[in-house]
Amino acid sequence: MLYALLAALIYLAVIRPLLHPHSESIDSSDLASPSASTSSGKRKPLHQRRTAARAPLPPHVVFKTTPPHPIEHGLLKVDPESKLHPIYQLIRDAREQWDQKVQRQSKSLRAAVDEYQRRYHQRPPKGFDKWWAYVVENDVQMPDEYDQINRDLLPFRALSPTDLRNRITAAAHSKDTYTLKIKRGSLRTSAMYDDAEINGADARLAGQAELIRPIASFLPDLEVVYSVHDTPMNLISWDHRRELLEHVEEDEWIAADDEIDLTLRGFSNACPPNSPMRKFNRYAQLTSPTPRTSLETKKFVSSHSELFDLCAHPELVPLHGAVSGKNPVVHQLQPIFSLSKTNFHADVLGVPTEQWVEDIPDLIPFEKRKNDRLMWRGSNTGAFHSSSTTWSNSHRARLVRFANWDGSAGDNRWGAELGVHLLPRPKAMSKGGGKTLKQGVEDVDWLKVMEWMDVGFVGKPIQCEDADGTCQTLSEEFPWLPMMSQEDALQFKYIVDVDGNAWSARFKRLLTSGSLIFKSTIMPEWWTDRIQPWVHYVPIQMDYSDLYDALTFFRPDPAHPGAEATLGADIAAEGREWSLTHWRKEDMVAYVFRLYLEWGRLVADRRGAMGFEYDEDMEMLRH
Repeated sequence: MLYALLAALIYLAVIRPLLHPHSESIDSSDLASPSASTSSGKRKPLHQRRTAARAPLPPHVVFKTTPPHPIEHGLLKVDPESKLHPIYQLIRDAREQWDQKVQRQSKSLRAAVDEYQRRYHQRPPKGFDKWWAYVVENDVQMPDEYDQINRDLLPFRALSPTDLRNRITAAAHSKDTYTLKIKRGSLRTSAMYDDAEINGADARLAGQAELIRPIASFLPDLEVVYSVHDTPMNLISWDHRRELLEHVEEDEWIAADDEIDLTLRGFSNACPPNSPMRKFNRYAQLTSPTPRTSLETKKFVSSHSELFDLCAHPELVPLHGAVSGKNPVVHQLQPIFSLSKTNFHADVLGVPTEQWVEDIPDLIPFEKRKNDRLMWRGSNTGAFHSSSTTWSNSHRARLVRFANWDGSAGDNRWGAELGVHLLPRPKAMSKGGGKTLKQGVEDVDWLKVMEWMDVGFVGKPIQCEDADGTCQTLSEEFPWLPMMSQEDALQFKYIVDVDGNAWSARFKRLLTSGSLIFKSTIMPEWWTDRIQPWVHYVPIQMDYSDLYDALTFFRPDPAHPGAEATLGADIAAEGREWSLTHWRKEDMVAYVFRLYLEWGRLVADRRGAMGFEYDEDMEMLRH
């Protein structure tokens, strides 16, 4: 014990300040309201914010004296014989990864150019200095983390400028699209949809126009075509993608009339031949009404980004309504920008503006919130519900079912587990010389689990077939609750966030609320490269098998008091601070600024002349 105490003191006094000299955590006086602002009314730049130490981890976690749990393909596999709680390991490693990423961000235009060339093996686009000036003047964080743009645009480099422009013209005449056109610095828009048929379409166009207007004068002539829908549109085959990328590597353009096999159907055709998705049965269905939580199968998300690779994780396909039961046909590469996508799709990812909030007034400090149940409210989107679809597998239906299932109605004929197998709390593991996870695992009845949940649909069933009785089935099988006021919602410490028909537009608002957010998704977003799971939010698998362990780890437990609740408050605080400093309108503009510079180079007749040339007179330094 003396050695452990000495080690902890050394870490807190000497090592930790060296490892985390610029922690982004701030104290509660900065978190409760937008009061941490300058006299001009804007929030202080990140480097000027008041900092506070993160909630500490135990010495054996910090000094890595316990062998780690194995991690593969974005998932931590729990070792039952370990004495290390896996969430401790995940938080520790995530903090290290985030702090290292923050520290290595470019501080000068010269450094940003060099980093760009190192990552993408070409010069930045013309106008890169104007983008950098915007970044510096608006205190945009993480200026090197724009890999999503490269992933999205790389296949288009195989198209000649003429071929690409012809495809853009065709796309601009497609139904349910809208177009943003820059000509000599001026913005014009056009639409190919009926706003009376598509609710919110005009607002979506207006949101994208709002992002581009502050930077239009710095952009080259270009035309950008957006789908007005939530969901992505463009699926290309793996063979076609491979051919495109081979042409990019050889610095050649693919023939505009290149023959493509457009008879292929199914997401598996978007994956490499030897990938798990190619061997996956797309007709696979869930066989249990409850998630598997046995110790032998227990896993936690280490990297959401790696789990987005559905070719490597086909087991996620039956779990999400956006892809479950779907059998789409492949297309040629289409220049369509969409506000959401999976990694199956070839759409160019844009920046959604709906439900964005700058801040939330009158927040209640985390420790003073009265409700420590896990909360979710929402409509039954995520799939079309009918007798011919796999809606019962979809992510929202399963979330509500799992949170309200009491083990009754003879559902064990499906092989449902009789309870939830929970990992022991760290405090309980430390007793008696230290228990292994296997020795301390606890079985909890579903009725007890229900006490931890406040989850239900709101309103009445939508997106359902009334004629075949599905709407009635939804009405009878699930709890339908009244809409919750923001005042009541802000009393909850713990909130789970899941996708809808596509991405979750509420995530920004939830992070800003200062609650601890548990997030489950299969969709990358524009900010994915710029956030850190287990530092800013708690990542959850799509089958929810880890949700109960994660919740019980962070919730206060009078029987086993410990610091885990403080860790939860810490992640909630860092998530809110990240939202306020990394998800401002300026950060969204910075992303589309760089995206449209890249797109402008691709459509230019003399693409090779659209590279950026650095001059030291352009230099501006970040703090």
